[in-house]
Amino acid sequence: MHMDMTFIFTVALTAALIVVVLALVVIIMYQRWRIGDQNVFIERFIRQNEEQRQKMRKAGIV
Repeated sequence: MHMDMTFIFTVALTAALIVVVLALVVIIMYQRWRIGDQNVFIERFIRQNEEQRQKMRKAGIV
C-alpha cells in the first residue's frame, strides 16, 4: 500500500514538472515571436526615418 502511494505521488509530481517545463517553453517561444514581430516594425520605422532625412537633405531643409 505504501509503495503504491509513493509511486502515484512520484508520477503525479513528474507529470506536473513536465507540464511546467512545457508551459515555460511555450511562453519563451511566444515572447521571442512577439519581440521579432516588434523588431520588424522598428526596422521599418528607422528605414522610413532615414528616407525622410535624406529627402530633407536633398531639399536643403537640414
